Amino acid sequence: MDLRDESTRLRVRTCREESVTEDLQHVGVDRSRLLPELRRMLEIADALGLSPPESMSAIEARAASEIRLAGHWGAKDDVDAVETFAIPSRGETIRLRLYRKTGTARTILYFHGGGWVVGSLDTHDGALRALVHAAGANIVAVEYAKAPEHPFPACLDDALSALDWLLANAQAAGLDAERIIVAGDSAGASIAASLAVLARDRGTPLLGQVLVYPATDLTAMTPSRTAFAQGYFLSMPTMDWYVAHYLSGGTDPADPGVSPLRADDLANLPAALLVTADHDPLRDEGRAYAGRLIAAGNNVAYEEWRGTVHGFMIMDRTTRASRKLIEQVGGWCRRLWEGSDNGSC
Repeated sequence: MDLRDESTRLRVRTCREESVTEDLQHVGVDRSRLLPELRRMLEIADALGLSPPESMSAIEARAASEIRLAGHWGAKDDVDAVETFAIPSRGETIRLRLYRKTGTARTILYFHGGGWVVGSLDTHDGALRALVHAAGANIVAVEYAKAPEHPFPACLDDALSALDWLLANAQAAGLDAERIIVAGDSAGASIAASLAVLARDRGTPLLGQVLVYPATDLTAMTPSRTAFAQGYFLSMPTMDWYVAHYLSGGTDPADPGVSPLRADDLANLPAALLVTADHDPLRDEGRAYAGRLIAAGNNVAYEEWRGTVHGFMIMDRTTRASRKLIEQVGGWCRRLWEGSDNGSC
């Protein structure tokens, strides 16, 4: 399916093309169409020779991600209140962080990225504070269990636990349980997509889902996975390392729980905003998932951001595209809630 057809409602963010030097470290990597600031970021990373996650243990990679991922965000926005607390899940506990927006009960349930192995509430704190203002909403962020200590389905079980907590405690917490939007970036977007399907199957209505550069097919070998395998922030060796840990419990990579693109039935799902980066190994499976959602009759807005790489949503220190994307996500959420207020959703 050609997602550039008008019927898919594809909108593409454009950027100015600039020349690039030919002495890139990675042979065959063409960064000439990247936003200049992202190109410089990658060139600096090349020069520094930072160790990739696959050269570390999972524990070491997590420690590195707390510095590297969080370091991509600049000054953090103030919000009305932040509460971090634990809830039960799988016989253990997980942490939730509630970012409050005074004067509204609108709520987003958010799952951070990090390849199901790294990332945390703290690595995405800056981006979520910005999203509180962009969406004019409360955000409940979920610190789900990480692989390989907790392979699939632990993270999806935790997602369900977080949703159930929100449904049971929304009124007391001053949150809206009837018009929840689930959201996430990267691995978190994959979790959010699978949660939307599970919620439909058990009869739990959700208002929307925001999927920012999701992994939707862990069996895929797409042109984008080949074209952007090295040199564009997320590499395929790193992705393979993440997936090996994530599926270390023996889950088939074609299981729809980890590869929602492989689900037989994608009809009657909540409205979706799906975003891809054009220089991202996961671009094509994101496009394909948007196409499947549209073909199944769902309300879908799909946007591909030109000149960007995987992870750019949390790169406020590097690129203005980060906050522009967050503003766009927030605006989509606001319109969805407003449509619900008017009975049009």
